[in-house]
Amino acid sequence: MLVTNRRAFMKAAIAGPVVAAFKNPHTALAADPGMTKASLGYYQFALGEFHVTAVCDGVFSLPTDSIATNVEADEKEAYFDAHYIAPDEFKLQLNTLVVDTGQKRILVDTGIGPGKDWAPRAGRLVKSLEGAGIEASSIDTVVLTHCHPDHVGGLEADPAKQFPNANIVLSETELDLWNGPDAASKLPEWATPNLPVVQKVFSTLGDRVQPIKGGADVMTGITVLDTAGHTQGHISLLVASGREQLLITGDPIANIHIAFDKPEWQIMWDHDREKGAKTRRALLERAASDRLLVCGYHYPFPGVGHVVKEEKGFRWLPTDWV
Repeated sequence: MLVTNRRAFMKAAIAGPVVAAFKNPHTALAADPGMTKASLGYYQFALGEFHVTAVCDGVFSLPTDSIATNVEADEKEAYFDAHYIAPDEFKLQLNTLVVDTGQKRILVDTGIGPGKDWAPRAGRLVKSLEGAGIEASSIDTVVLTHCHPDHVGGLEADPAKQFPNANIVLSETELDLWNGPDAASKLPEWATPNLPVVQKVFSTLGDRVQPIKGGADVMTGITVLDTAGHTQGHISLLVASGREQLLITGDPIANIHIAFDKPEWQIMWDHDREKGAKTRRALLERAASDRLLVCGYHYPFPGVGHVVKEEKGFRWLPTDWV
């Protein structure tokens, strides 16, 4: 039975990698389609002179009890029921993104990685890239929005060979958070079990890891936004080519229902829950007022669309497939 009590869930996380607690025995016993052609997914579109590919890494589940942690049970249960969110677990898509500027190929986040028993329907990134005609060796830069296992996991198996020609860019705050000598003291309890894995990735990659400041450019047309809260060093990206702009949010806005309707509802996975809620509303306000095209990491694939202001909250308007 999936752990849905937060206290029990956190105890399970401390006993092993936090993601191991996500494992649902009933899901694990179900037949998994594996990385067949039918399992792969990519969606491509132009952004000015850039070419963007949303790439599916798969799907995984989290305990429903880990969201809306500052809301009374009756209120959130009614909301979950109205939005077809199961009382025990909810599914999250994994949408990595490749931005091809014509000179460079930039991959944003790396998914979960294959072979994780807690996410048997994820880890499809490399196969999906190949389906889109993109070889892993052709990636010049990997940008990590942050270092949770569903974003950095694609580097874990063999960091030196996974994207062999890519530099790894992340915020200097995020690098210090996970790789500093006092890293364990800066992380919530549930995140510390994954610390050795992340540190091994950075140790293996060595000088290929390039920390960056908020407001700096990864390269011309791709600017780093400081969106701390989900983690202390979380970044989002603003991609601009010609008159067109794309906001790549990462995890501050992690669900097309709850985060949009109720941006003040807090989630367990934000390191700073109050700051996470403030960042979430600020990003939604900016996306709506500037009429930005948005790509959300955990939205239903391909996760591309617009944010519309609606009463006290917001609404997700997915793009038309073309």
